[in-house]
Amino acid sequence: MKTIKNEMIKLFILSGIGLFILLYISYKSVTYFIVDQEYQKARLLAHTLVYTRDYLAKVAPYVKLKNNHFHPFAITPAYVVGQITTMIKEGEHFEIKQTSDRYRDVLNKPNKYDLEAIEFFKKHPNKQDYFAFRTINKKDYLFYAYPLKIEKSCLKCHGNVKEIPKDIYKKLIKLYGYRAFGYKLGELRGVISIRFPFDEVKEKIDCLFKKLAIFLLFIYIVGVIVFLRINSLVLRDVEKVNKFMKDNLSRHIFRPMKDKLLFSEFELIKNQINETVKSIKSFKRESYNNMYYNYLTNYPNRTKLKEVLKRKTSAIIVIDIDSFKEINYFYGEKLADDLILQVAKRLEKFNPFHTKIDQFVILSSISSKEEIYKFAKNLLELLEEPYIIDGIKIFVKFRVGISFCKREFKEAITALEAAKFLNKDIVFCSEVEHLKEQAKKHLEWIKKLKDAIKNDRVIPHFQPIVNKELKVCKYEVLMRIKDEKGKIISPSVFLEISKKSRLYFDLIKIMLNKVFDIFETNNKEFSINLTTLDMQNKEIREFILNKLSTFPDPSRINFEIVESEDIKSSNETFEFVKKLQSFGCKILIDDFGSGYANFDYLLLLNANGIKIDGSLIRNILNDRNSQIIVKTIIAFAKEVNMQVIAEYVETKEIFEYLKSLGIDCFQGHFYSSSKENL
Repeated sequence: MKTIKNEMIKLFILSGIGLFILLYISYKSVTYFIVDQEYQKARLLAHTLVYTRDYLAKVAPYVKLKNNHFHPFAITPAYVVGQITTMIKEGEHFEIKQTSDRYRDVLNKPNKYDLEAIEFFKKHPNKQDYFAFRTINKKDYLFYAYPLKIEKSCLKCHGNVKEIPKDIYKKLIKLYGYRAFGYKLGELRGVISIRFPFDEVKEKIDCLFKKLAIFLLFIYIVGVIVFLRINSLVLRDVEKVNKFMKDNLSRHIFRPMKDKLLFSEFELIKNQINETVKSIKSFKRESYNNMYYNYLTNYPNRTKLKEVLKRKTSAIIVIDIDSFKEINYFYGEKLADDLILQVAKRLEKFNPFHTKIDQFVILSSISSKEEIYKFAKNLLELLEEPYIIDGIKIFVKFRVGISFCKREFKEAITALEAAKFLNKDIVFCSEVEHLKEQAKKHLEWIKKLKDAIKNDRVIPHFQPIVNKELKVCKYEVLMRIKDEKGKIISPSVFLEISKKSRLYFDLIKIMLNKVFDIFETNNKEFSINLTTLDMQNKEIREFILNKLSTFPDPSRINFEIVESEDIKSSNETFEFVKKLQSFGCKILIDDFGSGYANFDYLLLLNANGIKIDGSLIRNILNDRNSQIIVKTIIAFAKEVNMQVIAEYVETKEIFEYLKSLGIDCFQGHFYSSSKENL
């Protein structure tokens, strides 16, 4: 983790290194600048001498010397410039001369550095300057040379011997011998060389560098002082911010920061912190409300109720809106919410808790069970008054579960569930002990059913159906299970439990598989019971249709369907019945006469037969009403050519009487009870 202090140390080290690098670069720059300046001075001097030569070259032809004391070539370019260089270098710190590799005057004899320069210009005829750093007699010098080339005016005296005037030729021969002739235009004549000692240049460099270094060090020291001051002020602001965070936010004390900070950037951070504190406060309030209050009614919720119950003991009254899901579905969410708000308004004076969307809880200090029952009854009367919402009058029923003795919320919920199960308005938790025993048995039976499925102990039983001659015409297939001891158990014991535990459809598929396998290899006719629940399940419907598609003779199969309004109201179920008939299967209406006894229903389904409910058969010998109903059913069935089967034929007398009425087939203990094997 980085710290400002450590970063400061790094910065000082890096800035120190940077300063040394800068001083080094500065020294090099100063050296380059001073040396270049010296070279520029040498170049300027050389150019001045060249311009003098050019001037004399143009003037000399028109001037004649009458004074014999002057040198014969006193106004010629080469002589004059040579004299000028002699005059310049006297008393100066540098040396200058005009020289050539074909020198005429021994005083201007070139040294090896002059010759190097001459060779350089010969190899590079387009170059105008030659720079070099030289050490002569252990002393350093800066060396500069400028090329001197033959121009047209030079050829008058130094060109072809035949073209030079005789008087000039004689004088040149006398003074310089034959080395002064034979030059060509543009040829290198020689150089102007200048050299100056490096010690004096170095003094200039050191002097300028010292001034620059002192200036840079001053700037650096001032920068460090200013930086340390700014850093101190920054750390002061940082300390204030850290102290605020430690004293406030870390302790969950959400209050704004009021300290005045020095820098606007930290003021911006402070403002952001204050905005964050404001957001945290808002979020905290919102979170608290979401955690402890219902969003719709703003009443305390289940979490708040549990906290309250830790501190106080009260009778707990749980109020539940009956069939609220249906209200929400049929009337829509908005109307359902409005209903909840109106219910909440009626409960307002009781300080309720809103624990679920359709559930409220009231804590009561009433100490008498009779009084609290009376209170709950009056409460139901208040709540069940009609509600007017958007011009619609809605009647709502409520149920109440009360935890009075144990005074625990879960006990009140258990009482409420018991009220729904027992179809009662008000139930105390003390009334549901037997329900707990039922729940225990329910769990035991689930385990038994799972074991039966796992160990293949779900078996079909076959109850014969006989005709008037007491000959078996078909079998009704009934489901049974064997327990671990081999005892046969009727579905009346476990079927409802299987529906609640989602094992029901597993049992149905096992039964169907076994029944189709058994009857595939014989020619007997058989009956299978189908409930509305079976036919409403897509998986079961597809399972049956797949079985029928491979069964050799589906006309031997009867499906017994209990008369129900669900079939008529469900196109899906009705269409399934039609598909069964399309395979050639027969449709029998089971338990006819016990419920709707709707003859139109028989025609609508185009049923093949009717099984008269056992409640009409048991007492038919003594019950005049049963006789009338059965005769009516038989008459209708004969009229529309439907087979009539009587269930629960227990005695020979009942058999004979039913046979006299025209019943086609009989089923019951008079002939045989159900058996495991055909």
